[in-house]
Amino acid sequence: MFGFDLGLDLGTNNVVISVPSKGVVLNEPCYVAYDIETDKILYSGRRAYYLEGREPKGVAVVQPIERGVISNYALTQQMLRFFINRVIKNDIFRPRVVASVPALATDVEKRTIVSVIISAGARSVCLVESPLCAAFGSGVDPLQPNGVFVVDVGAGSSDMAVVSQGSMNQTETVKIAGNDFDREIVKYFKEKYDLLVGVRTAEDIKKMIGCAVPREEIVTMTARGRNAEDGMPKTVDVSSQEIYECLKPLLSEITAAAKAMFERTSPQLVADIVAGEVLLTGGSAELYGLDKLLGEALNLGVKVVTQPALCVSKGACVALNKMHILDNYGYQFKTKEDVRIR
Repeated sequence: MFGFDLGLDLGTNNVVISVPSKGVVLNEPCYVAYDIETDKILYSGRRAYYLEGREPKGVAVVQPIERGVISNYALTQQMLRFFINRVIKNDIFRPRVVASVPALATDVEKRTIVSVIISAGARSVCLVESPLCAAFGSGVDPLQPNGVFVVDVGAGSSDMAVVSQGSMNQTETVKIAGNDFDREIVKYFKEKYDLLVGVRTAEDIKKMIGCAVPREEIVTMTARGRNAEDGMPKTVDVSSQEIYECLKPLLSEITAAAKAMFERTSPQLVADIVAGEVLLTGGSAELYGLDKLLGEALNLGVKVVTQPALCVSKGACVALNKMHILDNYGYQFKTKEDVRIR
């Protein structure tokens, strides 16, 4: 076959593109910096990401995708065209794309995603749910009849599913994930310390000392920002225990959803899951102790897979090679005629 086939993880924080036989070829932050007057994109990806909170006059930095759903069609289309062209370079053939989509995305949201990817340069697009892609990218064989429990905690949402024989038996989506953790940390500093910190600072604190369970040794970190009262620079020291208490209510909602989905699962699939491990994927899977928290809630072993942030894109590549199996479950490539775009 001529041209490229691409596996696309269209995430809230990152766009990851994989190519069969090559693996991950692009991993860029899902940010764009654009001119406010003309709506023309100036930067996409990492450069736009570092510009957030430091924008010069007349320039805005946004995430055109929120919780896996496109919030700005034109900016997303321009951004994806730039990324896809970086991958395919001067190839004259338009690529086929398997793209991830939130597990409970609506038909309108799916149609919009297909439309924007085709407008960005794809020949045809097949959408596959994120937790199913994550399972494939974690090494689960689509032909395997045994049940596997997958929890994909990304930046915009947490998707979970019980996967069996290349399809999802049960699925659940919680609109709480990494970005919500960051916003909660920003809110915590404002309420407790009258300190205004940026989202980048909150993200660094989450990565450095954030935790889903109390750490054995409490660690501290200095947070720098602006005093909410007088606007002057201010610094405070914050401990890992404080961040744990801050994130605890949000993490409780994720574990509650996982337990509720487990209760809906058939006894035979539960027996399969108990015999193995729960797979934890997604960019936020590396939050300290998240595997232990889920393990205690479900009374099961939980494994953080290798390179959890790349699993969905890798799984989309596996889906490309296993379309003869996914065809049986209604997964098909859509063209521009199917979504009626110019």
